[in-house]
Amino acid sequence: MNKRIIVFLLLSILIIPTTCLAKPEDYISTGLQEACQEENINFNHPDYKESEEKANIYLFRGSGCSHCYEFLTYLEAMTEEYGKYFNLISYEVWDQVNHPNNQKLLERVARKLGDDAGGVPYIVIGKHSWSGYSESLNEEIYEAIQEEYENKNKNDIVIEAINYKRTFGITDILVIGGFILIISLIIYARRKTKVEEEPIEEQ
Repeated sequence: MNKRIIVFLLLSILIIPTTCLAKPEDYISTGLQEACQEENINFNHPDYKESEEKANIYLFRGSGCSHCYEFLTYLEAMTEEYGKYFNLISYEVWDQVNHPNNQKLLERVARKLGDDAGGVPYIVIGKHSWSGYSESLNEEIYEAIQEEYENKNKNDIVIEAINYKRTFGITDILVIGGFILIISLIIYARRKTKVEEEPIEEQ
């Protein structure tokens, strides 16, 4: 029995780190045209195409959010003249049934940027981010698009967050250490019980 416990312990030690370092589940996104259609915004730009050379605008939104709608309307209005400069990657975070992981991604991105993103829209362009939207931000957003478009060495915070893997940290070490301690105590108790149960030979 002791051998079985030891084998189980060794397998657990191998499995736990693998679980801790596992890649997170996929996140579901939509492009500009799809996001506009979902919000019933007319999108009539047949020449608009996404490409890797463009600046990525990340929008974390909720279906029915009025400020998210306003931002999408702003982007749609820009598309005819400035659509050659940007892609939109939109993440729905309110629908936890169909998009269960998007909220986690928002929180992870916000932490990396040092933001307290408690709501939507949350907008990220390069190293710039905004919690909320109003027309007063239009110039800032446009300048961020231009900056990111011209940046040849793009540092995409959202892609980094998507590819994030948990490090094997102090919490994991403590958990495994506690697990080993418990198993060791069980083995010790079983051995002690076995010794006590063995008959003492008479002299």
